[in-house]
Parts: sequence; C-alpha cells; structure tokens
Amino acid sequence: MKITIARQDLLDAINKVKSVVAGKSALPILSHILFETTDTGIRLLATDLKVSIECTADCTVHRPGSMTMLCQRISMMISELPANSDVTLDLGDNNVITLTCGKIETKLFSMSPDEFPPIRSFEGIDSFSLKQSVLKKLLTKSSYAICTDQARYNLTGLLVELKQGRLVAVATDGRRMSLARETEDVPEDIEKRVIIPAKMIHELERLLDGDDEVKISIDESQGEFCFNQTRLVTSLIEGNFPNYEMVIPQKHDKEVIINTASFTEAMRRTRTMTNDKFNSVRIAVENKQMQLKVVTPEIGEYEEDLATDYDGERVEIAFNPEFILEVLRHVETKNVCLLLKDGMSPGVLKPYSESPEETYVNVIMPIRV
Repeated sequence: MKITIARQDLLDAINKVKSVVAGKSALPILSHILFETTDTGIRLLATDLKVSIECTADCTVHRPGSMTMLCQRISMMISELPANSDVTLDLGDNNVITLTCGKIETKLFSMSPDEFPPIRSFEGIDSFSLKQSVLKKLLTKSSYAICTDQARYNLTGLLVELKQGRLVAVATDGRRMSLARETEDVPEDIEKRVIIPAKMIHELERLLDGDDEVKISIDESQGEFCFNQTRLVTSLIEGNFPNYEMVIPQKHDKEVIINTASFTEAMRRTRTMTNDKFNSVRIAVENKQMQLKVVTPEIGEYEEDLATDYDGERVEIAFNPEFILEVLRHVETKNVCLLLKDGMSPGVLKPYSESPEETYVNVIMPIRV
C-alpha cells in the first residue's frame, strides 16, 4: 500500500478517530488505527470493541492495500510536520511503513492489518434520519446526568426513545435526572427505545455539526450513525432503564420563577465558596425573594438575595450548585422555573414557558444539611 495525502487532511482524519482508540488494552492491535484504501481515497478505522469509528479522506492512491499505525505515535508525528505539506505513506516488507514529508523520512513499525477486528456492517437494517443539529442539541441537554458508576451499568448510558413523532433523551445518576424532548423533523412512523453508552454519546456530541442529516440504524444489540463521511458503530446497553415519567414529581405546589441570567450568575458565585466536602447551597424562598446561602467551614460564608415572583409560604432546601448550573447552561428562555414541595423532596428545574409542552425537565435531589 502506498498513498500521498495532504498533511492537514490526514491530521483531521486522525483527530476524528483517535478518541475511540483504547489507551490500554490486552489486545495491542486496539491501540492502532487501520488504514484502508478506497476507490477515491483512504478510510481510517478505530475501535475499542464497544465503540467503533471510521472516516474517509481524499488522497492519491499509488498502490491499494491496508496497514495499521500506532495511534499515539502517528498522531504526534503528523501534528509536528510542516503545515501545507503532503505526506507519503508506503508499506514495505515486514510491516515497516516509510513516512516521507519533503526532506523528512522516517520508518515506523506496524502490525498486520489482518489482526484488526472487523467493524459491523448494517446493510439490510432499516434506518431513519434526523437533523444533526436536532440530535446534538438533545444529547448535550441531557448527557451530563449520565451515571459514571459502573456498578449501575444500566444507567451508564443515555436512554433514547423515539415514539409517535417525539424524540426523548433521558439520563440519571440517582441524584438527578435530565430529560429533553424534541419533535422537530422527527419521523412519526418509527419506534425505538435503546440505551446508548456514554462514550458513544460523547463522540456524537463532538462530531455532529450543522443541519445535514445523520442516518441512524439500530437493531437489538448495536447502533450505527452515519454523517459527514463518518460512521460510528456502538454496542447498546442491555438492561432496564427507570420509568422516567414516574420520577418526575407531580404534586409540587410551590412555583418559583426567576430570571435565568441572574440565577446563573448567583449560582456561580455560590460555587466559589464550596469545596468537595461541603458542596451545597441553601435556598430559601418567600415574599418574592430567594435567599442563597453557603456556609463552608475553614472557608467562610456567602449570602445573596434575588428577586422572584414567588409569594407563597416559606420553603428551604439545599442543592449541589453544580447540578443547578449544568441545567441553567442549557436553558434558552428568559426565566427559569423551580418547582418545590418541601425541603426534603426533589426539586424540578425547567425553562419557564406558557406552552404546556415541556421540552426540558430536570429533577434534582436535595442535600440534607
């Protein structure tokens, strides 16, 4: 195999696939990227056996074939080559690759491409399409609540449900739940309910771009996402996801409406007064006021009052300020609504809107103080 490719095109392709490459693995081949020539260029493939990615790039093919290259090494090498240059990769005997760039020449050892595990094909599997912007927005509004505790494996991914023209994404780690809904350009004749691993979700967030469509194919155990000359394949998480509709409290009678920007700025300030051991902000509301208070031993105290439209009985509750901020970062409305019952029940944080359709709902467990 021998190709010549623009250095920037090669670097862009490597950067697309390298985050999937296993850092440490019992299989050395998983630390490599597979290069395969196509009719018009080159295809790069990487996998950790659970998530796989391939992308294509234009190049000049002098001799078709395939080869592997150690991901970390080729990534560092290409990034240090002169800009606006061309790179020639030539696979010789004993899996030795000669890399040439102008007056630079180096030889790299590689592994046989026959050792690289095959990536699943989804030919013959029914597919549907969504706008990349729609899917990316849905993922980013909910993925931060994905559980990182591997002991709770069924929660270490994002529930994606497609039903009756509505796309729903839900994540929870037991301390909070984030739910985002979307109906724009969502097919009405498709029904799917799958749990997609966090690593795949983060790859999609990183790579999805623009309003072009992403083609999605899903079966019982795996899913495929194709867009922008890129194909991602993932195993799906088996297991039951909690009934998210039952998690959302229905009897909260205290509705606090507050300016989103003011609430965000204030919560950022409270966060500066917390630490890992004491990471809570006390919220008290009454008489059209919200009082924020932080008391952290060995650091100090912080207090701030904000105007609200709430005029009911006094209620006090404490939350992790970071959980509040992660929601507020994705609220696009002028005001935000905090629904409370008492100091011990979960709070509901969502954009304030006159519309009955709730597109973004977050449930946050209180902290006992």
